[in-house]
Amino acid sequence: MKTDKKPRDMRLDALRGYFLILMAAVHVPTPVSHALQDPLGYNGAAEGFVFLSACLAGWVYGKQADWPTMSSRIWNRVKRIYWVHLAVLLPTALIAWALAAKVPTLANHFADFLVHPVGSLALMPLLLHQPPLFDILPLYVIFLGATPWLLAFARRRGWKILLAVSATGWLAAQFKLDARLVGNPARLLPLRWGSFDILAWQFLWICGVAVGEISLRRKIICPQFKFLFGIPASAIVLFGLLSRHGLWPQAWWNDNLFLWMDKWTLGPLRILNFGAWTILLLIWNPRLPQWLLAPTALLGRHSLAVFSFHLPLVIAATALIQSFGFANAAQIATGLLVIALLFPWAAWLEHKRRRTVASAKTSLRPVRATGETVRA
Repeated sequence: MKTDKKPRDMRLDALRGYFLILMAAVHVPTPVSHALQDPLGYNGAAEGFVFLSACLAGWVYGKQADWPTMSSRIWNRVKRIYWVHLAVLLPTALIAWALAAKVPTLANHFADFLVHPVGSLALMPLLLHQPPLFDILPLYVIFLGATPWLLAFARRRGWKILLAVSATGWLAAQFKLDARLVGNPARLLPLRWGSFDILAWQFLWICGVAVGEISLRRKIICPQFKFLFGIPASAIVLFGLLSRHGLWPQAWWNDNLFLWMDKWTLGPLRILNFGAWTILLLIWNPRLPQWLLAPTALLGRHSLAVFSFHLPLVIAATALIQSFGFANAAQIATGLLVIALLFPWAAWLEHKRRRTVASAKTSLRPVRATGETVRA
């Protein structure tokens, strides 16, 4: 298999950083939170974050020609994400349990957990109890864990069969067939699956992995088809922006369309809007100056650590805002503080990473004219 030696595209990290900022801004309740929810139409930070993570997984791991190397790298990453998830969730849940009687906001956020705290704690390592905001990383663990088989199958049979099966699963989720099949096991155990419908969101993940892997070999959209796809994509993007921000005449808008925009099941109009943005960006391929991308790219390069760090921050900020009845200005200042704290955290991680890389390079020294090296 041909191996792409090109460096990672800084724009992808910048986009992930943008989505992380957007998540933090939306998760802290302020007067501007609603305006920042789905600012680009009828898709938001979660869709972008999951899709970009899938694209990078397809691009990075799709370069590995042999199964042992590829699967080992992916599953090592899965283990890391899993342990980070538990390292953030379990202490936060225990703190909420201890302070719930004194901090009503924590009690509300962890309401399902507090009904059966012991049973819920036992289910958390199995990813079967996911409090609000703690359900994206389990989604990531499940999808990334399945990615070696997706890539292996695609190499043998191509992406068409996988995408067709995945689309069928997404369609089943639109009719709630998965919920009807599983029923309500929460009657027996304190399960909390999280807000994201896995059967629907797997479609977004598989599409992203396919885009990342295919981009190693060829362009996703051939130049001769740019106008064919670009014109309708632009129209859909424009409609989404106008209608989302109240600029579309109300008489031309049917309120029943909101039923087709559900976030948790990736409703048809939502996935259409997201697909249009993806096509438009692939065709447009904007090139922004690196100095403009650098701040958010810093967050994107350390997306796992930054996302995990933001979770307790936004929960603490929400507790402060609601417990002390902050005025609007104080709410906005608190939200901005949460976002601002992400940057020194990412900068410290970047500094630590560079020191590790530099140390690894200097630990090797040449010993013979043959070019053989040993560790110093």
